[in-house]
Amino acid sequence: MPDAEVLFSVELVRSLLGEQHPDLADLPVEVLANGWDNLVCRLGEEFLVRLPRRAMAAELVVHEQLWLPELSGRLPVPVRVGQPTAQYPWSWSVVPFLPGRIAARSEPDDPWSAATALGRFLGALHAPASPEAPVNTFRGIPPRQGGSCR
Repeated sequence: MPDAEVLFSVELVRSLLGEQHPDLADLPVEVLANGWDNLVCRLGEEFLVRLPRRAMAAELVVHEQLWLPELSGRLPVPVRVGQPTAQYPWSWSVVPFLPGRIAARSEPDDPWSAATALGRFLGALHAPASPEAPVNTFRGIPPRQGGSCR
């Protein structure tokens, strides 16, 4: 995993919330995941805070903040947006906490219902992008024209 380009702490998250979203600043904060691109903290019972760990990921968060509202009728969107500060250089998000289990670590209680829910989610997600939508230059490749996938 690449090194984070900024130092993280629960105190940093509390400070950012206190400056920009003071009504959320007193909620409990707990680090849930420290992944390749983002630090994710649980914020109270209803929210997560996502902070990019690297500049590359920061660009993707800005894209999310701009374009997820376009999908708001189909997908959960950030409920708050955080701005860069002197202590943290990038935009960050407060997003809804969606309760559940990690699918890769547990079998669904009802495989048919799980497959149906996943299919509905993917059906909502897979729609033509607006011509103004940004291109992700860090992930994925364009499909081959006129060829099959191999």
